[in-house]
Amino acid sequence: MIDLHCHILPGVDDGSDSLDTSCRMAAIAADSGVRQIVATPHRGVDPARESGGAAAIRTAVSALQRELDRWNIPVRILPGSELLLAGDWPLPAPDSLLSLNGSRYLLVEFYFDESPRAMERRLRAVEEAGFVPVVAHPERYFCVQEQPSIADVWVDRGRVLQLNKGSLLGSLGEEACLCASLLLRRGLASVIASDAHHSRVRTPDMRNLLELLSDRFPAVEAELLLLENPRRILRDLPLS
Repeated sequence: MIDLHCHILPGVDDGSDSLDTSCRMAAIAADSGVRQIVATPHRGVDPARESGGAAAIRTAVSALQRELDRWNIPVRILPGSELLLAGDWPLPAPDSLLSLNGSRYLLVEFYFDESPRAMERRLRAVEEAGFVPVVAHPERYFCVQEQPSIADVWVDRGRVLQLNKGSLLGSLGEEACLCASLLLRRGLASVIASDAHHSRVRTPDMRNLLELLSDRFPAVEAELLLLENPRRILRDLPLS
């Protein structure tokens, strides 16, 4: 499996708080079958969620990879970020943004109470900058919970929807769980990722997710959501 959304870099945002925690997270992911993890620290206009520039993130990825190699943890860490699209601000220069493994795919998020109109305006700005938006955890946005047809519009316009495993497992609230299940059943999601933040809670362990997909969504192709589409994104290819 490939985990496209994980806050595994130590000490850069509200995810891993130490190198030891990052190594434990990687080991947990590896034990559950994950072989590649994209480090996606928060970036955006909120200083409390900022994690430094693209060069600093790449340096942190390399340092973590060396540590995992030293401990023989069989996971490859790749660079990325999760860009908060908020406020009336111009999108940063394209060369300062850190997409998923340097592809055209850029992981983006919104405040949960953001309006559909503001979301659309900012998604178009991302597209005008030459990126394909990968919308993180759409099931957690209040407007999508209330009006799931917003997700249909996003997919029709070529945006990629990434569900959180915690939403499907019910650990992020009932509304997020119901919305994620609906989006999945309607074939609107292209990727499921951990959005992991720690080694004890919100972990990168994917085993329970695999069990849930086989039990509750037998028609859903887990390999497409957890391996094939993520692999195509990292290789900068169109999705299946």
